[in-house]
Amino acid sequence: MYFSGIGLESSLLFAQEGAHVILADLNLESAQKGAKLVAERYPNVRAIATKADVGKEEDVKATVDLAIKEFGRLDVMVKCLVVVMPINDQTESKISSTMPVR
Repeated sequence: MYFSGIGLESSLLFAQEGAHVILADLNLESAQKGAKLVAERYPNVRAIATKADVGKEEDVKATVDLAIKEFGRLDVMVKCLVVVMPINDQTESKISSTMPVR
């Protein structure tokens, strides 16, 4: 899997505006490829890859801490993820457990 879609495009748009970015993904290699692309296109921007499960509070907190440590602050956070499941096998309970709204 390659870091792609809304997450990557958001990172590229923020970088285009001069923002430093952290790309967090369950697949570290994928996040690293995305960070490399950001850095190649916008060499004056810092792009950091990290492994994180954005569905886990402790991983989100660690990613926020990383942003503050590396950049001194966190201005914007975008959470994008894809959950793939058969559409014909859905119940309200399954949807709520995989896509909680907080």
